[in-house]
Amino acid sequence: MTDKKTYEGMFLVDAGNPDFEASSEPVRTVLDRSEAEVLSIKPWDERKLAYEIKGRKRGLYVLTYFKIDPGKVAELERDAELSESIIRMLLLRRDHLTEEQLNAKTPAMSIERSVSRDVGDQPESDESETEGAEIDQEAEDKTPFAEGKEPEDKDLERD
Repeated sequence: MTDKKTYEGMFLVDAGNPDFEASSEPVRTVLDRSEAEVLSIKPWDERKLAYEIKGRKRGLYVLTYFKIDPGKVAELERDAELSESIIRMLLLRRDHLTEEQLNAKTPAMSIERSVSRDVGDQPESDESETEGAEIDQEAEDKTPFAEGKEPEDKDLERD
């Protein structure tokens, strides 16, 4: 038996379930089948995909760090490809992984914290937002496209 090496895995899974534990279960299952020792598993971000993949338009990126026998990596990749819940995956070998990198916050973790902080702090109406919208509307009305007319050459000249 060879020594286990440290890997970083980015898994794209279906974003249909709002519960992270349930959404990341296919990733945990694939890692368990390959006898990987999971060091960390956390949400990276949920995003709209640039194009439809396997009939899905949104996906949840799951970032994992784990130790696995290098001989079992091919088995892990094959198992992930056969899984209907895992849309895509990328594995990178991480030989010199620090605790700081392992415990670093992901974009999803930063958003959750800022959203939970801002929920009760929202004023009912903000006059500055209304004023900004009026100014934006005035600027929009002055553009050559506002009334459906074509831009003239003088509108396209640069100084």
